[in-house]
Amino acid sequence: MSVRVSPLGLAILIFIIALFNSIQGLAGSLSRIMVLLPILVVTLSFIQVWYTYLFFGFHQDFSTDHPVRGEELSYTFVIHHHGILPACGIQCQFSFKGPGLAGTRTQPVFLAPRAKKTWSFTFRCAYRGIYAVGIERFLFRDTLGLLQLSFPVEPRMFYVYPELLALPPSLDSFFIGSGELGLGSGGVQDDIGVFDSIYPLRHGEGARQIAWKRFAATGIPSAYRTAKASAPALRVVLDLRPAPSFGNEEDRLTAEDLAVSLVFSVLRYMAERGLPVEFYGGAETAEPSVIPDLSTFEWLYNQSTSLLFNETTVPPSAWTGDSATLLVTLQTPMEQALEKAEENGYDLYAALEHRLRSGYRMLIISVPEPALVDEARTRALTLLDHLPMVHSWVPYKVLDTRLGNEGIAHVFE
Repeated sequence: MSVRVSPLGLAILIFIIALFNSIQGLAGSLSRIMVLLPILVVTLSFIQVWYTYLFFGFHQDFSTDHPVRGEELSYTFVIHHHGILPACGIQCQFSFKGPGLAGTRTQPVFLAPRAKKTWSFTFRCAYRGIYAVGIERFLFRDTLGLLQLSFPVEPRMFYVYPELLALPPSLDSFFIGSGELGLGSGGVQDDIGVFDSIYPLRHGEGARQIAWKRFAATGIPSAYRTAKASAPALRVVLDLRPAPSFGNEEDRLTAEDLAVSLVFSVLRYMAERGLPVEFYGGAETAEPSVIPDLSTFEWLYNQSTSLLFNETTVPPSAWTGDSATLLVTLQTPMEQALEKAEENGYDLYAALEHRLRSGYRMLIISVPEPALVDEARTRALTLLDHLPMVHSWVPYKVLDTRLGNEGIAHVFE
């Protein structure tokens, strides 16, 4: 609780008292009463504020304490006054903070003796994130505006997690055989029984296992790449650079939500099958989060509300490692994004081409804002025309955010 006295109101009060004191004796015995009258009014006004604070109460209720993404909540607020005297003026400040919400709302109220007032609001937790909703502060003000008593209240906190979606079995064709296949952790030597991928041989490069069928079918000398028994089956990298936005807050939040839902749906898919996966959240993450099972996934999932798209560099972890890599980004393969990548030491085309020619499976999924989907697809086709097609799958895809969650399932088809 804090108390604030208005400097202007206090100056006016002092001026009035001085004025009345200067005319003392001009009105006889009434002069003394005139001097005391301002002090008496101010005192009674202060008493009313304190009396209101002592005898007020409130109650708030939400339709649920655990909202899910997209759910609409009902909020009911009741303020009541138990005193036998009228309450002073009260300002009720409500917090509606969170992704897609307006911010704050102020509601004035005057309560008669033993009266109450009820308000009802509705709001929607449309996006992933942390929401602070409910009464945030009461301001009690006297009639003269001299005194303001502030009583803060903690608004209700809601944590809305990304939606987890069932992914099609076609996802297996991307990561299967890359690294450990649900085996227990072992040594760090190459295991000839764990197939990773096929890569084209260069001049002077030997290999223990020639891929004769691929050689016969394509005429390109190729070899089998074996995995390390301790290597993860998949590396998932989430690029936390913000999307190139046109100022539409709803479109930006939609793209961010779908990107996070896609990533955590893949992580759960792997954890449910006992396939180890490592997760990098942005460029600033020094160490990955290794997810060997569902319990570890649940812990990481509970931290997902703190992922913010506010970084400026390309995640270097997307271009390293010995396992298949899934990079999810809000960026589109446009000239501006490419130039920014080059400024930070990364050339998107060169890095992706190097990974593919080295025999590592790489899949970049762009999650553009709905208004940029068509342009992103056009740019993606241009990018694919310049990449070596050394694999049967498409290494760059665009998620159609206009389809919502349905677009996540389509991107793996």
